[in-house]
Amino acid sequence: MNFIKYITTILLSLEPAYYSDNETWDERSARMEIIATAIDDASTKATCEDKYDTPDCVTTWPNSKKSLALLLVTQGYWESKFAKNVHNGKCRNYECDAYVTNGTIRHRARSPWQIQRTGLVTQEEYQKMNSSSQESTTMSAQVATRYLALGMKSCRTTLGAISIYGGVKMCNWSGAIPRDAFYKKLNNTTDDQFFAAADAKKEKYKMNTDVTFVKDQSKK
Repeated sequence: MNFIKYITTILLSLEPAYYSDNETWDERSARMEIIATAIDDASTKATCEDKYDTPDCVTTWPNSKKSLALLLVTQGYWESKFAKNVHNGKCRNYECDAYVTNGTIRHRARSPWQIQRTGLVTQEEYQKMNSSSQESTTMSAQVATRYLALGMKSCRTTLGAISIYGGVKMCNWSGAIPRDAFYKKLNNTTDDQFFAAADAKKEKYKMNTDVTFVKDQSKK
């Protein structure tokens, strides 16, 4: 199976952030494909595979491309559930590590992977991680990979990679345990199971969006 389609199917199999995302299933599928394409590019680059298999490529992820891709799915889902508004850079007042300065609400974290401005992120990168465009999403996935690769190098386990990503200086942060379990569940799920789950979500999603549309029409 095409890797981007594989990751897209996984993303569609997950419970959406909320049905008020106000996007049709086709729109959601297209947006998840943007995220899947970004994850594919980031994990391919980090493992120096395919188009990145060049003499000057430096491998930053020691394990398989699939392992990194599933970890990026895990981190993005736990950070934002890939919510449409967060992906579009339109966080609500209490989201994305909001804070108030001079009476104005600002947000420290950006992108579905909720990345803040640190020494691992250039100002240019941070400024560009503010939309659901392919360029912005791919950059966000690459920066998220940078954090995960640092954690894996330091701790040598996915639990440790998630822990370091969370900003703690230890390899066994308790908050990383459920995320690591989620990652392992993804890793042990078959393609057929992902397809079945995505199909079930499609029917449920269409049912809920249809009900919302009827309610909206009744207000006119």
